[in-house]
Amino acid sequence: MKFTCQKTDIAAVLPNVAKAASIKTPMEALSAIRLHAAGQQLELTGYDLELGIRTEIPSVIEEEGVILVDSRLFSEVVRRMPEGILTMYTDENMKVTITGGGTACQLAGMSADEYPDLPDIEQQQGAVIPQRLLKKMIEQTIYAVSLDETKPIFTGELIEMENNMLNIVALDNYRMALRSEPLPGQEPMKFVVPAKALREIQHLMFEDDENKNPCVIRLDLHHAIFEINGYLVYTRLLAGDFVNYRRSIPESAKTQLTISRRRLIESLERCSLLISEKNKTAVRFQLEDGTLRISCQNVIGSVDDTLECDLSGERLTIGFNNRYLLDAVRAVQGDRVRIFLSEANRAVKIMEADGEGSIAIVMPVQVR
Repeated sequence: MKFTCQKTDIAAVLPNVAKAASIKTPMEALSAIRLHAAGQQLELTGYDLELGIRTEIPSVIEEEGVILVDSRLFSEVVRRMPEGILTMYTDENMKVTITGGGTACQLAGMSADEYPDLPDIEQQQGAVIPQRLLKKMIEQTIYAVSLDETKPIFTGELIEMENNMLNIVALDNYRMALRSEPLPGQEPMKFVVPAKALREIQHLMFEDDENKNPCVIRLDLHHAIFEINGYLVYTRLLAGDFVNYRRSIPESAKTQLTISRRRLIESLERCSLLISEKNKTAVRFQLEDGTLRISCQNVIGSVDDTLECDLSGERLTIGFNNRYLLDAVRAVQGDRVRIFLSEANRAVKIMEADGEGSIAIVMPVQVR
């Protein structure tokens, strides 16, 4: 195999492809990037059996071939090569030589015979989603994905097309995040994507305000492919039944308040200065006429804030896990947020002040 390419081209894609290579694996091939030179393209692939990322860059191919190279080492060597054109070739001993700008580096290669094939998806369903929309919806929900590996289905996010609406949902035992946006023209579907894959998909997407390059999704029963800006992201889908998340949304509230999102975040961030793994302290909300009093106290110190708000309904004292509440409020759009409360031990609903597209659910905690 022998080819030449621009350093800027290969250096731009290597960090993204390398994220799909396995860091710790007894199968050495999975820690490598697969290089396939053919036609006028160099194809680069990373794959750890659950997540795969593949892309191509323009290259001048003098001799076609395929080889594996250690993902971390190859990425670092390319990054440190001089700018300009790079030439890469292999010999009969699978040594990979990289030259350019008067510098030559040599790495050990591996046979590609043991490299697993990426899933061959015979498309059963598909969707086309504006990048900007999908990126934003993932950002606003992924914080609520469960870290409990004993319930794998909740370590991913539900992506649902229903009644011309796109819904993305994440939840664990203590909170839930839901984003809904109109998206007409899509066929109904429902699938759960691991959080690891969604974070890489989010990273690869642009704002794309004019929607010139939407994200195209193809899927079958077990896998999905996301086509994004010249990348193909392959992901295993999570098996199992996602709960009926709509049942977790409170239907009524005894108390409702509307408050400045910025001021609420600032207060919760002050409280977070006192809270750690060693000093786990709940944040107390006391709702009175036209004010919300937020307090937090432990052996380190105390915070006591009084914020103006629009309040209707019953007075209430309730406690929260500060991080869970702060994540939810940060994810809400707009300058003001609405908070719906019922009892000190009942789920709380948080929404943007003007709109129904974003809902966060947080379970309260006991406070003295």
